[in-house]
Amino acid sequence: MITNEEFAKATKEFDNIEKRGSFYNMAIDLIEKDFEIEAYFLILATWNFARFRYAVNNFDINGFKEKIKELNPYFDKVKDKDFRTINFDEYKDNIKKIFTTLSSIKGVEYTGTSKIMHLRNRSVFVMWDGYIKGEKPKRYYNELEIVKSGFWKYKRYKNDPENYFQFLKDMQERFKDIIFQSNEKTFAKAIDEFNYVKITLPIQDMEKKE
Repeated sequence: MITNEEFAKATKEFDNIEKRGSFYNMAIDLIEKDFEIEAYFLILATWNFARFRYAVNNFDINGFKEKIKELNPYFDKVKDKDFRTINFDEYKDNIKKIFTTLSSIKGVEYTGTSKIMHLRNRSVFVMWDGYIKGEKPKRYYNELEIVKSGFWKYKRYKNDPENYFQFLKDMQERFKDIIFQSNEKTFAKAIDEFNYVKITLPIQDMEKKE
C-alpha cells in the first residue's frame, strides 16, 4: 500500500520533473484575476497540446465562451465541495453534463475536459490522461510498482462522462486513507501528480525503451 510519505514524495518529484507546472500556476493566477477563459486556453495550449494544436486555427472562441457560461450553474453546484467529502452520486448529472459539453469541443475533448474542470474547481475534480485512463497495453501496467503492490488495480476507462464520473469515485476510494496537507496545492491536484509520477512517466519510459 502507499504511505503518506510516499504520496508526498511523489508530489515533490512532480514539482522537480514537470516543467509545465509553472503554466498551471499562471493559469490559477489568471483565474483569480478574472481571466478565466484565458486560463483555460493557457492550460489547453500547454497541458493538452497534442489535441489542441489540431484545432487552434479554427477554434471557435466565442462558442467556447458561451458553453462555459452555459455550464456555470452546473459548476456552481459543487463550488464549495471538497474531494474527500463530496458525495459524487448526488452530483452525477451535473458532472456528466459538464463533461459531455466540454468533451464535444474539438481541441478540448476528453483529457482537456478534465483539466478545465479541475481549473474551475481545484478541490473536486481530478485530471487524467491516456496513461492514467489505462489506454496503453496492459503489460505496461503490470510492471508498475503501485500495481504490483496492489494499491492500483488496472482498469481501462472509456472516453465518456460515465467513465470519468466513475474515475472520480475510484480515486476518492483509492486515496481515502491518505493524509495530505498543503498550502500550495489541493488534494485533487496532488492525486493527479501522484498518478503522473507513478503511472504516466514510468510507462512513457517503457515506450521509449521499446
